[in-house]
Amino acid sequence: MGASSTSFPTGYWRDGLQRTVDLVNQNPTPFFFSLVTDTGNLALSNGQNEVWGSTNNSILQGAPAITYSNDTCYWLPIVGTVTHRDESDVIFDYRAPFQWTADELKSSIIMYTGTRRQLQSTGVHELGHALGLQHVNTEYNIMGNDFEHIWANGSAARGYLGEDASDGAIALYGPWSFNYQDLGVAHWKYSSANGEYSHHVKTAIYDTSGVPLATVSVNGETGYNVVPGQAVQVEFTYENNGKDTQTVNTGWYISTNDIISRTDRRVATNTGMTLSRNNVLTYRRTLTIPSDLAKGANYWVGTIVDIDSTVPDSVPSNNATYIPIHVN
Repeated sequence: MGASSTSFPTGYWRDGLQRTVDLVNQNPTPFFFSLVTDTGNLALSNGQNEVWGSTNNSILQGAPAITYSNDTCYWLPIVGTVTHRDESDVIFDYRAPFQWTADELKSSIIMYTGTRRQLQSTGVHELGHALGLQHVNTEYNIMGNDFEHIWANGSAARGYLGEDASDGAIALYGPWSFNYQDLGVAHWKYSSANGEYSHHVKTAIYDTSGVPLATVSVNGETGYNVVPGQAVQVEFTYENNGKDTQTVNTGWYISTNDIISRTDRRVATNTGMTLSRNNVLTYRRTLTIPSDLAKGANYWVGTIVDIDSTVPDSVPSNNATYIPIHVN
C-alpha cells in the first residue's frame, strides 16, 4: 500500500501508520499488508492501493476516515462466483479541528484521559475494510466503534484487530500454516448496536447480585467503591485472536498501580478456561476484596490470561488489563 509522503512524512506520522499496518498483520491468516512511500498523484480508482489524508468532504463523506474498494466478480466452473479485490484506498480526515494522535498512550486518546482519536485504532478498522471486512453491530469488535475497541495496561493503550475480525479474516483467506497464536484480554465489552456499528463500554465491577457498584474517578478513569472483605463480581473480556482453540489458566490480581503483572498479588484463579476463535468471552468472576487493603487508597483489580505461559503467544503484551477500585 502506497502511503502519501505529504500526509505521512518520515518520522512520527509515518511510524504511526507503519504501526497500524503491523497491528493488522497480527492475524492468523496468510493475508498481510506492506507499506511503501508514494510521492506521486494519489487518487481513487487509479489501480493502486493508497493511503492519504484529505480535506475534501466529497471524498470523506463526513467520516473521520473512509475506505474505497474496487472489486471484480467473475464465475469459474466448479468454484462458482469469485471476487477479486482490485484496489483499496484509505483516506483520513485532515480537516481542522479534527485531531489525530499516533501515540499509544491513555493520556493522548479519547475514552481515556486524552482528547485525540488514535490513528492506529481507526486505521486498523479501515484496513479491515480493505481486507474485505464489513461493519458489525452485534458484538465487541474493531469493525464497530473502533475508538471503543482498545487494549490497555499501565500507561499504554492501543487499537487492535481482535477476535471477530481475525475470525472474519480466516473465513476469507483461510488459516496461516504458521503457528500463529494470540490470546488477549480487554476492559471493554459490547453494549448495543449503533446503526451499522457496535457500541462498546468499559467492563465493570458488580455486587454478588449483579448490581454495578458505585463509581468513583481514579486518575481520570472510572473506578469502583469497595470495602475490605467484600465479595464482588469482576468483569473482563477474553479473546482468542489466534489460529487454534486454547485451554489455559487465568488469574485475577490486586495491584497498587495500573500495570498488571504476574508479580502482583493473585486473589483468584480459574483452571481450564477454554477460548475459541468465534465470539469473545465477557466473563464475570466472583472474588473477595482482601481485608488488609488500606482504607482510602486506590488499587487496581486486574486479570492475566494464560498465567502459566503455556501458549506460544505471538503478542503476549495484551494478556493483562485492569479496573480501578477505591477502598472505603
